[in-house]
Amino acid sequence: MSLRILPWRWLHLDGVGQPALSTSLLEWEWLLLSVVVVGSYLLARLVHWLGKRYLPPLEEDEPTSFWRATAEEIYTPLAISILFIGVSVSLQTFGIIDAQSLLGNAVATALTVLWARAATRIGTRWLEIANGSGNDYEFAPIFQNFWKIGMVAIAALVIVGIWDLRVTPFLASAGVLGIVVGFAAQDAIGNLIGGVALYFDNTYKPGDVIVLEQGIRGTVVDIGIRSTSVLTPENTMVTVPNSVLNSTQIVNQTAPRRHIRVDVPISAAYGTDYETVERIAMEVCEEAPMIRESPRPRLLFNQFGDSALVFELQAYVAHPLAEIRAVDQLNRRIYDRFNEEGITIPFPQRELSFLENEPEAKRHLGFREGDESTAEPDGAADRGDDPTESPPSGARTDR
Repeated sequence: MSLRILPWRWLHLDGVGQPALSTSLLEWEWLLLSVVVVGSYLLARLVHWLGKRYLPPLEEDEPTSFWRATAEEIYTPLAISILFIGVSVSLQTFGIIDAQSLLGNAVATALTVLWARAATRIGTRWLEIANGSGNDYEFAPIFQNFWKIGMVAIAALVIVGIWDLRVTPFLASAGVLGIVVGFAAQDAIGNLIGGVALYFDNTYKPGDVIVLEQGIRGTVVDIGIRSTSVLTPENTMVTVPNSVLNSTQIVNQTAPRRHIRVDVPISAAYGTDYETVERIAMEVCEEAPMIRESPRPRLLFNQFGDSALVFELQAYVAHPLAEIRAVDQLNRRIYDRFNEEGITIPFPQRELSFLENEPEAKRHLGFREGDESTAEPDGAADRGDDPTESPPSGARTDR
């Protein structure tokens, strides 16, 4: 077979828009180029198929490992990279394009963005696995944001290097621009530093139930760069800036453990056997599904009240948000058991007395018997005072 030069000529432009290369390929070179391109495509398809074949979907409750998370995020970018690199290298080898051509830079940029996205997703999944593994170390979601920012910055620097962009004019004005941005973003910077400080202080983490100084109570849903989102029991989302959380009092009801104690006041009439009250309370706690067995509940005899014996039942629930429902269960069951045992739950009572005999009432008030208009307190006659007598002339009368 004789070799001949094909009339096809491949032209491309360099950085200044002029023809940079003019290449003619022999017939066998075109054949070899086609084999390399097709082989790259088939290899990419094989890698993608193997990734799906050996990484089947997990069950709903099955944990994910670091290796699996990495493999799930990497096999698709790897297959695409094999295809792009195979085609690009083959074209450069046969002189159709060079490394600094527009097409080569575009391929390198696409691969940079692709792998930056894959690295961002891998880092995010690693942090989620670390937080859900139950180990002592836990990472706040704010570090996911830092990881994303870092990957974007690295990708941007690589792309600048690929296209050989000149950034010196931008660096000259970076100082003034930094001062302007610093003044304009004081609150954002304060929230960012506040979020980092909250994490290192181990104040809370996602899933914790917190009570703020303003009386807001809810579950921490997300810790962002600027703010923290709290879901209240009324199913309302409250967004609180991190700088505010860093300078206010926060009560974490799930630290160091998630179970919390509930105190239920109980009263019984005088004459009730306190041991019977204690037995009923303990049996109710054993039957209530929301009450924990450990720590064990207990009944305290608090005081002798005005109308009743006052007790306090202390029991533990598994989660702070279950407190209200647990108290409801205990109150209902204790009330039913008291009715079955014949135990009276007293209520405050007051006794009022009325004097029905009017003369007797006046006597108790210190007045003489007689007409109301002339009634005078006892002791006035003893002093010799006459209420009808006018005071002597010139005498002073105090009224």
